[in-house]
Order: sequence, then structure tokens, then C-alpha cells
Amino acid sequence: MSSVTSYGEGERVFGPPQGSYDADWVAASARSADPGLPEEMARELAVHAWEHLRAVHELDAPEVARRLMADHPQAGATPATVVAKAAVDFCKAYGVTP
Repeated sequence: MSSVTSYGEGERVFGPPQGSYDADWVAASARSADPGLPEEMARELAVHAWEHLRAVHELDAPEVARRLMADHPQAGATPATVVAKAAVDFCKAYGVTP
């Protein structure tokens, strides 16, 4: 039996691998901060937040929120802000460099 397991195998996983962006974790974190945020919207914004983080090349939540609002005006300011903050916090916590 191998002592090496991949992500999601074996013991319970408490977080994604260091250095990996996980839109599902970001969406869940955003929904914890704003329980009224629909799951599908949170996931979609989390995916786009990563695109904007890579474009900005820095962990700038206000800039990511502005870009999310520009691309997804139907989402509104609060969801964009909550997801942008969750994405930046996630990157800082898990050592993700955009």
C-alpha cells in the first residue's frame, strides 16, 4: 500500500493543496459571509474572480470586485464584493499567486 495519496483520497480533506485556487472553496467562503448569495452565482463569480486576479497580478479585492461588477452587473455590488474578498482571502491563506 502506498503512503502517498492524491487530493481527496484517504483522510478527510481540510483544505485544497497549497498554491491551488479552488473556486468551490471560494464560493463556499463567500456564501458563509453572505448566506443569501445563491450557490450558482457564488460559483460563477468565484471562477471569474480568478480570471481577474490573474489579469490584475495582485491580490486587490476592490479591483476584482469592480471588474466582477463590470462583467456581471446583474449580480450586484454586494455579491461581487463578497466573492472578491473571499477570493483574495483564499489566495492569501493558501499561498496562491495569481
